[in-house]
Amino acid sequence: MIRAVRVVAAAALTLSGLWVGAAQASAASLASLPTCTRQATLIYQPVADNYSSDCVLGYGNQGDGVVALQRALNQCNNQPVGVDGIFGNETKAAIVRIQRAAGITQDGVYGPQTRNHMGFMIYGSGEQYCVY
Repeated sequence: MIRAVRVVAAAALTLSGLWVGAAQASAASLASLPTCTRQATLIYQPVADNYSSDCVLGYGNQGDGVVALQRALNQCNNQPVGVDGIFGNETKAAIVRIQRAAGITQDGVYGPQTRNHMGFMIYGSGEQYCVY
């Protein structure tokens, strides 16, 4: 049953463009990406106003996108951070640890490349689990 839910969730996320394996952006193109301003539906993942997961968060950002990121860090990425909606030193340090473990650029900025190395909590119908 849980496997069936995962397959359906992965298919829905792939079709909506929210799947964590979406196209990566180069470091140079991060500046052209929108800020992650909200949380995706049914998943603790930051998305832009148009619900694209190709978005960026960095030090000083605030709001629902940061809350979604902080929840994902806590629940699926073994990075205990406070969930306050403010991308501060604690959130930046957690992102750097994920980037270091993944062998990618350690700039402390959440973008598509970092997203592709993180897990996110899917919830609904009383069940919750992480997808990577």
